[in-house]
Order: sequence, then structure tokens, then C-alpha cells
Amino acid sequence: MPFSESVRIEALVSCQRHCCLCHERVHTRISCHHIIQEADGGENTLDNCIPLCPGCHAEVKAFDPRHHPGMTSYRPAELLRRRDDWYQTIARRMRDLETNLNRSRVNIPSSPELSGEIDFDYSDYNGFHLIGTGLSEFMTRWSGASRDSIHSYTDKTNISIALAPPAFSLKDLSKVDSFNFSSRVRSPRLREFLVLENHHGRYGVIQILGLQSRSHGDNFDRVRLRYWLLEDGTADFTKFA
Repeated sequence: MPFSESVRIEALVSCQRHCCLCHERVHTRISCHHIIQEADGGENTLDNCIPLCPGCHAEVKAFDPRHHPGMTSYRPAELLRRRDDWYQTIARRMRDLETNLNRSRVNIPSSPELSGEIDFDYSDYNGFHLIGTGLSEFMTRWSGASRDSIHSYTDKTNISIALAPPAFSLKDLSKVDSFNFSSRVRSPRLREFLVLENHHGRYGVIQILGLQSRSHGDNFDRVRLRYWLLEDGTADFTKFA
């Protein structure tokens, strides 16, 4: 029997979809593995669950002492400790992030609505601009690139970022959790969509509408953008199309 949905959600939130062994964030490719296999009496409980990436999952399952002399298998006690240590690391990061966000909110400009169109100078406040509120709060950070593109960063924010394919519109953004969030910087062009995932696993989408750049002859460093944020933890933006 597989783990229940409630067990899987609790485990995935606890690890923030990072593998508990290699710590890579693999999003939809993560698996919930039985530390003690069901065939050996293992239960479908949170305590017996460890989230793993495809590579580590294969390594944990592949070992057979009858055919691999001299190799060392992953034993349940090690998996339990590695998982619990990683859960504690994620929890500590979350506390530190919330502390930094609380400090930052005092001075950084914000747009608390769940959707809207905003225009701001990205050379102010070290490029930070806060959008949304509560669990759907996203700390964004920007710097100039050109007259038709802008750099977005994850540094000192609470987000991961991905680029939608250039030809995509809102009606194509039905599964943004499958996009590539592996880079600390993305550079969307005019009309393109930047996808955000925050530390609560909520998703947002930003479309770049207009740009000005002093280094390219304009009088100001400004970006005009439209954004949409989801409150419910889903990854489907087609309802906004």
C-alpha cells in the first residue's frame, strides 16, 4: 500500500521537496520511500517515510548483499537519522528566513494584493519588492539587464524561480511545479512569464510588461509587471487566462 496523501504532504513539506540524502531539490520528481519495506513489516506512517530524489531512491533500493560484496547498504537507522537531521535543517532555515523577512518588511516596498499591476524603480532597496501576504508572500529581487530583459534573483529572498517557455501564455501555465527551479538567477524578457515558488510551497507568476534602464539611455531604472499569486497550494494559473 502507498503512503496516504496526508503522510506524503507532511513529509514533502518537512523536506521542502529536497532529497533527504543528497539535499537536491527535485520538485515533482521526489519519491516517498519506505525506510522499512512493507514486505519486512514496515508501516505506511510518517515515521517510516523518507523523501528521496530518483538517484538516491535507486541507490537505496538497488543494494543486494548477495551480489555486491564489499559495498555498504543504507540501513534503516541511518535513513532515519539522515531524514531527521535534514528535517531539522529545513525547520531551522524556515525560522531564519521568517526572521529575515520580518526585519525586511519594515523598509521594503510591498504590494499585498494577490494579483495586480505594479511599477517600481528596481535600483532602490537593493532591488527588493515584496508581493502578496501571509502564506502567499513572495520576496522578489531584481537588477537591470537590457531594455527588453531584467534579472531576477533568489539571493536573500524566500523564493525559487523558473522561466516559462517563451511562447507560453497564462492558458498554458497549468503545471508550473514541473518547471526548472534550479538556478539562482533568471532573466525574463518583455511579455515572458517568471514563475515563483515560495518557502511555503505556494506559487506565483509574473509577466514583464515594460522596462527602463539608465545604463541603456533611459532616465530611470524601472520595471512594470503584472502578477498573479495562488493561495491554495495548487500550480494551475489557467483560471486567470
